[in-house]
Amino acid sequence: MKRQRLVCAASDLALGVRLAVGGSRKSWARLALQGVGIGLGVALLLFAASLPNVIDARDDRESARSMATKGNGPAPLLVEEQGHAYRSDYVRGLYLKARTPDAPVPPGIDRLPGDGEIFVSPALGRLLESPAGELLRPRFPQKVVGTIGQAGLQNPNEFQYYAGDSSIKEGENAVYGWGAVQHSRGINSLLWLLSVVGLVVLLFPVLVFVGVATRLAAAQRDRRLAALRLVGAAASRVRLIASGESLAGALAGLVVGFGIFFAVRPFVDRIPISELSAFPSDVMPTPALTLTVIVAVPVLAVFTSLLAMRRTIIEPLGVVRDQKPVRRRVWWRLVPVVAGAALLLSQVGKLTPTEKPNQVPVVLGIVLLMLGIPVLLPWLVERVVFLMKGGTPALQLAVRRLQLDSGTAARVVGGVAVVLAGTVTLQMMLAGVEQEVQGNEKRQAAFNYLSVKPRQSADLNGIAASLEKARGVTGLHRIEQAWGELDRGGYAVINIAPCTALTKQASIPNCTDGKAYAARESTGLPAAQSGDVVTFQESGEKWTVPPVEVIDGPGNIPGLLVTPAAARGLVPLNVEFLAELDPAVPDAAEHARNAMASYSWQLHTYFGGQDDTNEAERVFGVIRRALLAGSLLTLLVAAASLLVVALEQVRERRRPLAVMAASGVPRGTLARSLLWQNALPLAISTVVSLATGIGLGVLVMRVFGAEVAYDWAGIGLITGIVVGLTFAVTALTLPSLRRATGALGLRTE
Repeated sequence: MKRQRLVCAASDLALGVRLAVGGSRKSWARLALQGVGIGLGVALLLFAASLPNVIDARDDRESARSMATKGNGPAPLLVEEQGHAYRSDYVRGLYLKARTPDAPVPPGIDRLPGDGEIFVSPALGRLLESPAGELLRPRFPQKVVGTIGQAGLQNPNEFQYYAGDSSIKEGENAVYGWGAVQHSRGINSLLWLLSVVGLVVLLFPVLVFVGVATRLAAAQRDRRLAALRLVGAAASRVRLIASGESLAGALAGLVVGFGIFFAVRPFVDRIPISELSAFPSDVMPTPALTLTVIVAVPVLAVFTSLLAMRRTIIEPLGVVRDQKPVRRRVWWRLVPVVAGAALLLSQVGKLTPTEKPNQVPVVLGIVLLMLGIPVLLPWLVERVVFLMKGGTPALQLAVRRLQLDSGTAARVVGGVAVVLAGTVTLQMMLAGVEQEVQGNEKRQAAFNYLSVKPRQSADLNGIAASLEKARGVTGLHRIEQAWGELDRGGYAVINIAPCTALTKQASIPNCTDGKAYAARESTGLPAAQSGDVVTFQESGEKWTVPPVEVIDGPGNIPGLLVTPAAARGLVPLNVEFLAELDPAVPDAAEHARNAMASYSWQLHTYFGGQDDTNEAERVFGVIRRALLAGSLLTLLVAAASLLVVALEQVRERRRPLAVMAASGVPRGTLARSLLWQNALPLAISTVVSLATGIGLGVLVMRVFGAEVAYDWAGIGLITGIVVGLTFAVTALTLPSLRRATGALGLRTE
């Protein structure tokens, strides 16, 4: 019996599919609109389903190029790892020296580079050949003999190189092979939160669209459904047949979605932000998630169609949707909002970039708050329109119509409201992160010194001489360093230098030789206190911290700052040069680095004064434009839903509208009533969505521990777009209104 029912249901759905693809131009228009709307959602799902493969592929390639430093016998390869900072970019690479003919070759190249040869990534090759890389070329005088392939790169825009250098000496740099096992770093916590909010924002309107798309070209479909009832089909079977038409739209959406996915996929390597770009071959949804999308979308289409028609009365003489208004209750509609806020509040302070987030309460909290918007809107719209009295004739017509049926309009604008709320939340998250990044960049830009840390085997005198002759260097300070463990727990870095050098690193009033100073750390506590015992790991020797003065001020480097007279008995482990740069010389830090180019892997440089605010603005600008584009696409889908309902309401009311027009009511009044009918629910939903979006943004930023910021310009822009869509939808319904108010609208059967 159950099998018979399943076969019958399948045949009914199949009949609905045949009716959808075998009808008139309106049927094809409905199918096309459904296909595009659902296709956008499917494409977004497929890209989201590809994220695990992208992360896994990156981790696999990172593991494949990691060095295996343990083995038996002499190492066949010596490697020195070195990164070169260049303005806002960072170039990573390895200097290699083969000791045997069969030395292991790193992934991405076909042979080891010889002395004076180099393999570069495509992005690095383009930079070196361009005018922008003019000051980087002196650091890579080697002959370029090849390009690193995909197997040796994390992403298409990575700056990477492999250079040959016969001057490398044996030490702690022996390599026996490639492909050491590494643990996956996983996805960044903030990126993970952005993804969760983005998926909820972009996919929920598609769900609303599927539910209302069954109302497009409903006049012709209603005649078909009535005819089916006339030949003896049960009402439940007729609803299932009607759902078959939604199934056809879902299947068309799957085809369109996969088409969009494979059309956009080849261009993902052109994303200018390195961390967001990916190789096209990596962007492939996992089989399990692909199957989930293929199955879930049609099932969702059929389910939402049945749900949308649950109160529709289908009889042989027609289809009726009129029903007695039911007073809505509010208490259960507040449950998702309260529960979502409580779940997010429970995670405040627990989510950090270094700790794995507790996914369940965060995801549930975001989803519940988002879904609370469309749940609350029908009650709120109903309460507002029932309290409205008086006004112009157009407003009174719109209010009366909403009083009779406010639920449909509220459910449709719920899709717009979710997009608006989610976009506001995402904009706040981006604004908060951008504000923090730019604040750090501006604070660091005040530090106009180049830090140079040579290795212990490097020629310190030669490096100092090169720096003193470099263009843009006005002074050079030598700082000796030591580090060890504190007896009370923690770690201490000790900088030993004369006052002339120490005052360049921190704000020290009245610095005198024989004193020690302790800068406050991020916790607000000093790096060390008088009497603390520091144990040096390499030698095992102990040193007692002398009396220290705690110094405050922005830009202070952390740790202990000790003058030579107060550091008696301390054996430094390392040396750092601090080159004072002339701010009037453009790219002074790059000129100083080029002066030390012959030392290649023997030193590391850091320039905290690099002002990367323009680069940060560029990166966040790209992300903001992508967010706006995604929101616009989703808003268009939500606007299409609103247009479908508006056209259907004009069709259902064509006779009353024609009677009013024949009685002398101006068409302009009727047009303005349509505008009010669309604008009132949208205005209410805009207020609710802005409040929810800002509240959710504050909660999410508190969960992440970031500073709360408000992107009022972005919020105003997206709100203005929503208002513009209201006028656009009303304008598109005017031709239908003109036809409905004509003389033919008075005809009856």
